[in-house]
Order: sequence, then C-alpha cells, then structure tokens
Amino acid sequence: MSDSSSGPVIRLLVLLEGATVSGPAKNLLEFCRVSRTLEVGPRVEVLVAVFIREDEHFAIDGRSNELLAAAKAAGLEVHCLHERFPFDPQVIFSLRQLVKRLTPDIIQTHFVKSHFLVRISRVWRRCRWIAFHHGYTTDAWRTAVYNQLDRWSLRAPQQVITVCEPFKRQLSSRGIPASRIRVLHNSISLDWLGQSREIQVQPSGRRSDRSDCDRVVLAVGRLSKEKALDDLVVAMDKLHQLRPDFPVQLLIVGEGPERKRLERGIRSSRLRERMKLVGHVRDVRPYYAAASVVAISSSSEGSPNALLEAMAAGVPVVATSVGGIPEIATNGETALLVKPHNPEAMASAINLVLSNAQLSQTLVCNARERIKRQHSPKSRARFLLQLYEETSAAPLCEQGHEVGAC
Repeated sequence: MSDSSSGPVIRLLVLLEGATVSGPAKNLLEFCRVSRTLEVGPRVEVLVAVFIREDEHFAIDGRSNELLAAAKAAGLEVHCLHERFPFDPQVIFSLRQLVKRLTPDIIQTHFVKSHFLVRISRVWRRCRWIAFHHGYTTDAWRTAVYNQLDRWSLRAPQQVITVCEPFKRQLSSRGIPASRIRVLHNSISLDWLGQSREIQVQPSGRRSDRSDCDRVVLAVGRLSKEKALDDLVVAMDKLHQLRPDFPVQLLIVGEGPERKRLERGIRSSRLRERMKLVGHVRDVRPYYAAASVVAISSSSEGSPNALLEAMAAGVPVVATSVGGIPEIATNGETALLVKPHNPEAMASAINLVLSNAQLSQTLVCNARERIKRQHSPKSRARFLLQLYEETSAAPLCEQGHEVGAC
C-alpha cells in the first residue's frame, strides 16, 4: 500500500486453486500492484494460500506451478496447503491450523473447493469471509453436484461478490440473501497490450514481425461446454460461404475438457487447415496483437477477461449477448452482439467487422474509452479497499446464514 495510507493493517488471506494464472489470480495480482499506488483507503496485507499436489502439475518448488511462481514474483507471502487429491479431508485440518497461525481479518475464496473447505472447516466463525462467484461450468455430472454444494457453501460468507447481474439474480434465487451479494466486473489496464503489438502469430503458431497475412479470428478461454466454441467452428464455415475471398484463420487459445470434441469438429470442417487449437499459453498478448477480430461464442458468461482484453488491446469484438457481456459492451457501439447458438449471426457479424474498416475503428475507439471510464484497475481496487474496510469493521456474529449460532 501507499506509505501515506493510515490506520490498521487488514490481513487478507486469499485461497487460490489450480497451477495456472487464471482470471481471479490475474485480478488479485493486479489489485496488489495498483493498490500500492493509491493514497487513500486502508492498508491491506495480502497472504496467499495455494493448494499443492505432489505430481507433475503441482511441483512444490514452483518451477512448474505458474500460479505459485507468479504470486512469489509479485512479492506476496505464499503458503501451501498440501493435498493428496481434490477435496482431500486432511486439508480441513491444515486450513484450520493456517488460519489459527496467520490470524487473518478476512478470508477470500474464489472457487467451489475453497468455498466448501472454508464452510465445512468453520474457520468463517473465526474471521470474516468474502467469497467470489465467477459462474458455473457444466462439464460433467459431478460438476452439477459441485455446483449444488457450492450454493450451500455460499450461504455463509459475509459478502458474496459476483461478476454480473444475472449471476446475482441466480444466487439470490438459490437462497443467498440479495443484501449480501454485490456485483463487481473485472478490470484491465488500457496499456495491457504493451509493446506486443509488433508481434505477429502465423497459422503455424510461429511469431514474426507484423506483415500482410491472413485475417485472424481469435478466441481465448477455457475449452468448456459453456464457451460453445463448436458454434464458432461452424461460424467459420458460414463465413467462408459468405466471403470465400477472405483469407481468414481461426486461432483458439486455451485448454479444457472440450478439446477432443473441438478437434473432431475441426477435422470435419472444410476450413480445417485454417483452424488451430493453440492450447494454454502463459502470455496471450501476442495473439491479441495478431487478431483482426475477437470472437466470444459463449452460451453463458460472467465478466469475461477475453472481452476486456480485446477492448483494451484495440481489437474489435463480436460476442454473444449473454450474462454480463451486455453490461460491459453495447451492441453497435463498443462491440457487435449476437444471440447465442447462432453461427449464421456470428459469421455475419464477423464478416461485417472484417469488411467495414470504419465500423471496426469506431468499435475499437468506443471500447477503449469504455474501459478507461468504467473498467480500470484503479476503480476496481478502490471498490475492493472499501469492501475490505467495511467487512473488517462489521461484527463477526452478523455474518453468514447461521446468524443465530453466533
């Protein structure tokens, strides 16, 4: 925090899951960076707890754990919660011991496992709890069970932060008091792209200096069912029918359970040589630098980082009008929005952006101005600092669903 900040320090313990720097981790690291520059607000000391499994994906030394390495590089105090498998019951005891030793003022969680462990360990009775809700996936039958479990877990936190109004209504309908739910969109810096705009990504995946080449349709995100990327594959075929003269390629950056199905869809496409599943990459900026348009085909979304990244990077966006997307982007002003599961509409909108340079430039300029006014990291950091201050000052016994038990 800024040296000019005054008052007591708020100790914030953040539980993070996974081995990569996902959206919530990016937001946390950005908050830590930006909040140090602010001259008002409480001082917040961020402590991070990361779940570690001793296998090839969760190396304890952090060399193959991108999340652990990024948190340490940011100068954060990092603690490891060792587990043998997901939802390992021994982590409940480890979490209790960690909270007892660190004595945080607030615990912050982001995903189903962390929500559940904090609820069942009852550490939320010892310190205040803020839970972030980023939406639900529907990859498998067990995911539905986890989602139902999560709705039980989320009845206890003092505050639940979600990323869009539809998610707030959904949570409220499942028994979480609306008075404890707040909406906070993700944020991004206008200079996020940096100098990467001089880099080009070729169809083979190689990077080179910018030159004339195919127009690139870019999709960035987890390869999960709700991203509806199979619709985007179909839309590329439709686009080719509309404009066979367009040398267009599709790059999909990300990894996830839908990869095999997407591979089959691409193999059956007439444009299979112009579609590439890039996989997970640590730095997505070169791909935005190469993109002619960013396409978001999701059937469900919250506050997608891909949308904000494209708007900040100066890349026009075609997206489905679902979840929190219409709260961030306005159709015809900052992006072109279409109905979900409509590859024909998606193809037409992509065609319009690629064909109309004036429209494309208007969308880009308006989008960057929207980011500057409403979705800057500073405005998000100020929101969180106020939230932490209010939460830490609230009586402990007023939190949670089970008020009478305090």
